[in-house]
Amino acid sequence: MLNKLIHVGLTFLVFVYIIFEELVWETFAKPIYKFIHSLKILKKIEDFITKLNRYIVLILFLSLFIQAEFLGIVALAFLAKGNVLTSFALYGARVPLGAFTFWLFKISQDKLMTFSWFKTSYDFIMRWIDKIKKTQTYKDIKLKSKSIKTYFKQNRGGLKAKFKSIYATLKGLFNL
Repeated sequence: MLNKLIHVGLTFLVFVYIIFEELVWETFAKPIYKFIHSLKILKKIEDFITKLNRYIVLILFLSLFIQAEFLGIVALAFLAKGNVLTSFALYGARVPLGAFTFWLFKISQDKLMTFSWFKTSYDFIMRWIDKIKKTQTYKDIKLKSKSIKTYFKQNRGGLKAKFKSIYATLKGLFNL
């Protein structure tokens, strides 16, 4: 019984992780991160940040990280209350903030890792992510999500036509 509960819990965590990785990171955050990273004006900011004291970098990183996480929690609270649009808007605001925070982490990682508690926490999280990625559940869900993603890419035109047809039918029914 305990093994089944652990398996269900692990499956849920893997599912949430894959949804985040595939939907949020790959679709929204990664392109924003790449865009931010490609801006030439940010090169000056990168140089400035690398010259900052490690405590200032830590405070800057943590303040952005906490804000991004807070937006996620508030978005979840609105979703739980049934305010779907507000929830998606808040989570949408979180994505660029998270991408910027990730960019800041990447350029200041060496300074942040000088804090032993930060490095320990980071290593702990990375070990758990690695453990999750090695499970068969993760591999199965990842494989299924890739096949679904491929299906949608291959049938993009067909799905769009179906949605247009449904919209036209509904429009005709309700005389819109």
